[in-house]
This record gives sequence, C-alpha cells and structure tokens, in this order.
Amino acid sequence: METPACRAVSEGANEIVIYEGKAAEASHKELFQLADSHYFPAGPDIVQSLASFVTGDLAKLHVAAGWETMLRVALWTSRRPLLHDVLALLKKTGIGEAELSPFRSADINDLFPWLYYGKRFEILRKICNKAKARAEAGLEKKKLLVYCHLVSDETGRIVASSL
Repeated sequence: METPACRAVSEGANEIVIYEGKAAEASHKELFQLADSHYFPAGPDIVQSLASFVTGDLAKLHVAAGWETMLRVALWTSRRPLLHDVLALLKKTGIGEAELSPFRSADINDLFPWLYYGKRFEILRKICNKAKARAEAGLEKKKLLVYCHLVSDETGRIVASSL
C-alpha cells in the first residue's frame, strides 16, 4: 500500500517534513517555504512515524516538533522519556550535576522553560543535533539527511535546530 509520503516522493519530492501540530507546520513553512505536499503530520509514535516515511528516493527528512517529541527522537524511544534519561542527555550536553539537581523530581516538560527562558539555546541546539544523529542512525538509510527543528508551544516558533 502506498503511503502519502511514498506518493509525494514518487512525484518528485525528495524532501519531506514530519511535523507535530499546526504551529510546527506553520513555523517550518514560514522559514523553508516548501510546498504543502511536502508536509505530513506525525503520528502518536514519532519513531514509528519517521520509519514509515522513509522511502528509497527520500534525501531529506525534517522533523518539526515540540520538546517532549524532540526528546523522544533524541533518545530514540516510542514511549514518554524517563526523567533520568533526559537528565543524562542534558549532562552530555554540558550541564553540570549541580544545575540539574533541582530537577531530580521534576516533570520532563519543566526542563524546557528553564532552558528556553534561561537563554540556553546552545543546549537546545545540542538536543536537536542528538535527535538528528539518533534518527539518522535509527532509520539506517544511507545518504538520508535528517534535520530537527525544536518548536516552542508558547511562541509557535522554531527556537533551535540541527542546521
């Protein structure tokens, strides 16, 4: 059975965007100006969604999503990321143990405002780069470039990217 993404690629689109929510779609369109036929909503399982869109001729795959979904890609998991996994990921980006200690019993979504309003954009970019690397490795398609764009639910804008 041919999926919409397969149809788009067979019609000459070698670049598609998997987005989470209308704000992510709109912010990506504003910056990249791809045709509507290149955009596809992510399903509830982002890892499965990404895998289902990979076809033979696809060369570029963009992911435009919010914090939790970007963490799912960076950790390459279908389930909600566990706090200790997110904290370990943040440590790998250069955040020290002392800075993370107030979040030991927090919700993973409490970390994004801390990073965003604290202007820790280099950390957000590192998360996007980790998501890019994990997606490229997990999808195992040679010469597929994955670009990850983190969208703020509050502003509806891309606030960090792997570009």
